[in-house]
Amino acid sequence: MKIYNKISIIITAVAFLSGITSCKKLLVEKPQSSIVPSFLSTPGGLEGGIAGVYNDLRSNYGTEGFELTQYAGTDENFAGVSAQSNGMFSTYNGINGGTFSGMWNTWYQDINTLNGILQFAPASGLPASTLNLYVGQAKFLRAFCYYYLVTTYGAVPLHVTFNTQASSADTRAPIASVYNQIIQDFTDATTELPPTVTAPFLGKTATQATAFFMLAKTYLTRGWSSVAQANDFTQAATIATTLIANQSTYGIGLWQDYASAFAMANDYGKEVLLVSDHDNNTTYGEYQSGASGGNAQNVLPNLFRWNYVTLTSAASDNEETIPVNLNTGGGTSMMFRDVANGRPYSRAEPSGYTFTQAFAERVMDTRYNKTFQTVWIANTTPSGGSNTVIGSNSVTTPRGTLICGKDTAIWMPGYEVTDAQRAKFKGVIITPSQYSSVIFPTTKKFDDLTRVGPNDPSTRPRCIIRFAEAYFVAAEAYLKLGDNINAAKYLNVIRERAAYDPSKSPAQAAADATAMDITPAQVTLDFLLDEYSREFYNEPRRWNDLVRTGSLLRRVAMYNPQANQYIKSFDVLRPIPQDEINAVLSGPAMTQNTGY
Repeated sequence: MKIYNKISIIITAVAFLSGITSCKKLLVEKPQSSIVPSFLSTPGGLEGGIAGVYNDLRSNYGTEGFELTQYAGTDENFAGVSAQSNGMFSTYNGINGGTFSGMWNTWYQDINTLNGILQFAPASGLPASTLNLYVGQAKFLRAFCYYYLVTTYGAVPLHVTFNTQASSADTRAPIASVYNQIIQDFTDATTELPPTVTAPFLGKTATQATAFFMLAKTYLTRGWSSVAQANDFTQAATIATTLIANQSTYGIGLWQDYASAFAMANDYGKEVLLVSDHDNNTTYGEYQSGASGGNAQNVLPNLFRWNYVTLTSAASDNEETIPVNLNTGGGTSMMFRDVANGRPYSRAEPSGYTFTQAFAERVMDTRYNKTFQTVWIANTTPSGGSNTVIGSNSVTTPRGTLICGKDTAIWMPGYEVTDAQRAKFKGVIITPSQYSSVIFPTTKKFDDLTRVGPNDPSTRPRCIIRFAEAYFVAAEAYLKLGDNINAAKYLNVIRERAAYDPSKSPAQAAADATAMDITPAQVTLDFLLDEYSREFYNEPRRWNDLVRTGSLLRRVAMYNPQANQYIKSFDVLRPIPQDEINAVLSGPAMTQNTGY
């Protein structure tokens, strides 16, 4: 075993957890260079250890490398023009054992910290209720780490005791054993954690609701696996529906408006069950102004954004020429990079499936317009200029001046338009037939208007679990049980919410909600996966959903020719890090997953 004796970086601290402004993030200060295991038997040590693991979540969630592994190479996205070396995740061409070490190393380091907390906590002298809180947090986090390890790598080493000495031997435990441990930890956490967020673990740390959700999802996931137990889907359905029925007990719920789930004011609101915090105070994190990526930098808002600043007034909005003219350098720039429109990385382009199937219905279902930015208003130049001139094209004569802050420079209506419609429009219209790896609607769910400059990473918390998913866990479990009546019932709650449009009258809103309802006969696995796309598009998770449901290879073959030319059956697991394999020098060799 290579590094499992290490303690999480932030646990090497006398820690405190406190509220900062209204967000009440989980924060840590006064880092120290080293500790002894007995530190974990003190209240400060327990608190610091748990805080350290929560802080380590941001080493993955929000970062470019980790997020790519969650959304790339699926039916939803192709590689964007700037996917660069990370394009391997989109095509499966070049993935190897050196690709996936970050998550493995961080989470095994955290697992050892949590094992130490569980071993030494009884000696801390804390009252029983407080001790339960610490133990419940540790068990939840250990199970959370193992859940993502087993679903990413398959059989993995299983360690539940604290290691203080490095070992050169290690072995992968049977998948069934890993699932059993995860279920036991989450089950314990449902009784040891409080119903709602409790000091010192503030913000959106684990509660009973979070543990119940993850327990239901673990049963659901195991039910699809090779080690499924007869009651897995029943357990998943029962736990998820009980959580939904008792949501008021836990202070959780769905917002009336789908868009409210992504409003910055609701980052710690009722629909959020767990987040990875990010903060621009470097005392508590690793924020770097202007950082393009790196450890703990939240660049999620940038990944799905096309390079809007390259479109000039010389660009034609004729179908055949606009992709060619984007970077000719001719004409005046129509847009300049700013905080409101974000920093464009162009790492992922929405696939044709995303527009023609997942989001095909856009009249009653409001999620398309609440997911994508399709309008760019002409903005001022960096030097303070007040307007931008649009040039001529093959459709019409020069159309005049775009007034900054008022006129639309670029519009992606989501449907084809006529030449006559183009001629009446000052700016450039880009239609679906013109989308490419260079030009596409931008995912706007993660926009962060609090950034100081357009190149700064985001300090918004990265939402890891949204309560809406509990309805999907219930629906998916009922589908597998052959109970389409209940599957449709829980999907319809989500679909009716998706119809909500505050601009419509109550009567029209009610009619739209009813029209969004589906019948039990309509519930199939593919319909469910389409609904996952509509609800969670680019909330990085798609690879996991497709792998869990045994749908990755089939859906890639159906919708992603870019990835289909390289994907193989073994790509439903990621490779064990080669460094880990090389470090096992005693006993049986560490095996690699098939195909790598």
